[in-house]
Amino acid sequence: MSVQKPTSLQIADLATQIGYTDIAEAPEEYTAMISGMVGVLDALDAIPEPEVLVSRDAVDYTVPTAEQDPHHAWEVRTSILGADSGLLSGVRLGVKDSILVAGVPMRNGSRELASFVPNEDATVVTRALDAGAEVVGKTTNEYFCMSGGSHTAATGVVHNPHRMGHSSGGSSSGSAVALVTGDADMAFGADQAGSIRMPASWSGVVGLKPTYGLVPYTGIATLDGYFDHVGPMTRTVADNARLLTVIAGSDGIDFRQKDIVVGDYLSRIDDGVEGLKIGVLSEGFGTENAEAEVDETVRDTVEALRQQGAIVEEVSIPLHSLGGALWTAIAIEGMAETVLRNQGLGFGRPDHYPVDMMQHLFDHKDDADAHPANVRLFTLVGKYVDQQAGRLHYAKAVNRARTLRAAYDAELARFDVLVTPTTPQTARPLPDPDHGAGAAIGASIEMSTNTTPFNITHHPAISVPCGTVGGLPVGIQLIAKHFDEATLFQVGQAIENL
Repeated sequence: MSVQKPTSLQIADLATQIGYTDIAEAPEEYTAMISGMVGVLDALDAIPEPEVLVSRDAVDYTVPTAEQDPHHAWEVRTSILGADSGLLSGVRLGVKDSILVAGVPMRNGSRELASFVPNEDATVVTRALDAGAEVVGKTTNEYFCMSGGSHTAATGVVHNPHRMGHSSGGSSSGSAVALVTGDADMAFGADQAGSIRMPASWSGVVGLKPTYGLVPYTGIATLDGYFDHVGPMTRTVADNARLLTVIAGSDGIDFRQKDIVVGDYLSRIDDGVEGLKIGVLSEGFGTENAEAEVDETVRDTVEALRQQGAIVEEVSIPLHSLGGALWTAIAIEGMAETVLRNQGLGFGRPDHYPVDMMQHLFDHKDDADAHPANVRLFTLVGKYVDQQAGRLHYAKAVNRARTLRAAYDAELARFDVLVTPTTPQTARPLPDPDHGAGAAIGASIEMSTNTTPFNITHHPAISVPCGTVGGLPVGIQLIAKHFDEATLFQVGQAIENL
């Protein structure tokens, strides 16, 4: 898109908005200088853009009917075959619809991207295909990934696979459901506040948020570069370890991948828990919106691990209760800046910009009236806080997140893993649209108490099914030292074997 040279009237109007009254009264000199500067932008097209990600032509796809997909797990179904052999040979892979798959539509839950078809694969997609997986479709996710429920996607709600009319959890809603219904063997999710772990908990699958930077985020729609994660969702712990083995490691593009440590995720998985030290995080239980039976189910699981030789102790980290406040301070400004003002990507990143997606979002920026209540809330509060204090509170929260990180690290120096319920309750009924914005927003955030802190401290965290309450799954969350996913899998496998 070419930037037209401005008129003096346009520059005068801009100067007035900014507060440059002298320029507003005599804009001609600045208009001439700005005209020369924007003319330079046309020269960008004379420089070829390097091919960083894999591209492909358009791919055949179908949009499933309600009869074919009653839970609305899928945005589109397709078939992209990977290599003839590899660690994922024969695996049917669902890809969250915030992740680029070249030649296949990607709407990221929104109206703005309803007609967008990317021309590149995200790094994780390329790695999965190279390992033999078959991409079988794009799974439904929440509007711009900004909900922990499953009721905000522009194409409609996603139903819990165990109970129609209940939430599957979000924002990786469809990825969790497709695993339970058997339509996919493995899936990708993205996690900014628990968006892998929360649907894993409510839908009854295994979901890992890896250590920050372990898996490249290249080619994925972002909410804020400080807490974006991408990771595996599977039916079993072993499959989760297998998928992580394929996607972990630097791609030479993602700017966050510094000093990462790729582990051996499969060799210790069956070693059991004898002698491992498990810290039961007191502040993760009895939280707001908690169900006593969920807390009890998680504690019963830990007791069963004790019976298998684990050393179990209660541990208190008071700052855990403030993790959500730190996350919110970052999200208020970070998500508004990234999603709503910067065309879906933050600036100052020396990695790869999905220019085609950014162009599409700019061209459809007037579709804001379609935003659900939770997106509207972050739009408004982000703008309000920016007017009142600029980016000061974002900066404060990022600085103070190091204090929270150190508090967890101090206990993880004594324990192999920390334990909380993943979500403090089982899946809730989908909100009634007639109950207004407050109910819709509450249903987007009520489950995130124990997940958000680890997005901003960057520790690896996994949700593993550990029982049911009233016929609905309960998830136990395990947290480990940075880059110690292998221990999460070891403990997770022991839980799966109970």
